[in-house]
Amino acid sequence: MGTTGRDPKATERVGKTPFASRTLGESLSHAWNGLVYVYSSERNMRIHIFIASLVVSLCIVVGVDRVDFFMVILAVSGVLCAELLNTLVESLVDLMEPEYSLIAKRVKDIAAGGVLLTAFLSIAVGILVFYPVLLEVPDVWHDFCAYRWKWFVVCSLLFILPSFCGMIKYTHRV
Repeated sequence: MGTTGRDPKATERVGKTPFASRTLGESLSHAWNGLVYVYSSERNMRIHIFIASLVVSLCIVVGVDRVDFFMVILAVSGVLCAELLNTLVESLVDLMEPEYSLIAKRVKDIAAGGVLLTAFLSIAVGILVFYPVLLEVPDVWHDFCAYRWKWFVVCSLLFILPSFCGMIKYTHRV
């Protein structure tokens, strides 16, 4: 597992640039930059974020209970993490094998299959959560008109509209 006697916390260098331990703020900044890169460069991530904003807003608007909401959040998080890992795998494969390769294609296809699988599982969670809501549409509509329409406005402004604008901005950038 590496060189014997090597200190794993020691500063390493690539050329003249040291890779020292960073502060928490720097680490968070690098993590944020990674999320921004994936969002701005990957169409599927923008689609997943937009659908996630719709689903989370729908949960708030129709008033699903806490356990169902938590299930939806876990499913959405799983899809987003799978898309991040898919982008990571694709970037590493491109770095290691810039030319077309059947093995590189297979690795990328497997990573994309992981995203597809988590997306299907999140759809199953959505069906389980929203099926009871569909059975009570008149009551849900009444509650929406009486109490939850304000939440719909808030969700639209905080989640749906920004994710939709992000999809448009990064889809049509030059």
